[in-house]
Amino acid sequence: MIHWRGGGLHEGGVRLDIGSPAFRYGAGLFETILWNGHGPSRLDAHLARLQASLAHFGLVAEPVDYPAVIAEVVRANGLAGRQARVNIIAPLEDEDAAIAPLVTAAPFDPPAPDRTYSLRLAPPATLGSLALHKSMNYMLCYLERRAARALGQDDAVLTQPGGIVVEATTAALLFGDGDCFCTPTGGCRLPSTTLAAVRDILPVRDCTVRAGELRSFRHAYLLNSLLGMRPVSVIGSHAFTPDFATCERCNPVLLGE
Repeated sequence: MIHWRGGGLHEGGVRLDIGSPAFRYGAGLFETILWNGHGPSRLDAHLARLQASLAHFGLVAEPVDYPAVIAEVVRANGLAGRQARVNIIAPLEDEDAAIAPLVTAAPFDPPAPDRTYSLRLAPPATLGSLALHKSMNYMLCYLERRAARALGQDDAVLTQPGGIVVEATTAALLFGDGDCFCTPTGGCRLPSTTLAAVRDILPVRDCTVRAGELRSFRHAYLLNSLLGMRPVSVIGSHAFTPDFATCERCNPVLLGE
């Protein structure tokens, strides 16, 4: 994989100082962006979220012309004419210096139009305020998603004590009946750029959702930057009717098609 860092392209791996906060503690931030075959989808929203997190933690990153750099990395990896996953990674390597971001690009195959998603209910866990940021310290989400995949499911739904539903490990959640929609507000969750875009299209309200109440919803949806909005067929033992029509209505906007 060819990546960009420090003003130029590099091929192969990335070296981290074994004593750096990024290596020792997973200190840093990242963003995942869809290259939709023409350009980075909703890049401004991702950069705004990244900058807000940097500012929150008192961190500074070196300036990067992200539209130009992303296009350069995508072309260097032979991905310009197809969908790709772009990552901006901001590892904290030196506490006294500005962060040097990396930009990577890898192939991404969009899901089939009739694809639905099956989600595992993760055991309750108390999520701290770090969950409000797209941090490189992603171990809980990684392990829960790995456990779900080991069972043949696509992702895991994080819950708080009391069975309060928060979000999936890689996506925001939305529930509804085809006309009215609500998104869980329990616990600390990442401000989803995709969910923010959906609010401009659908009448979404915030609500508290408990695991035992999932059966009261007809439809469930998974939302992230790569997938857009996709139907969920199962969460735990609760089955939902896939709503492809609403997803098809939103995805041209969400994916920049």
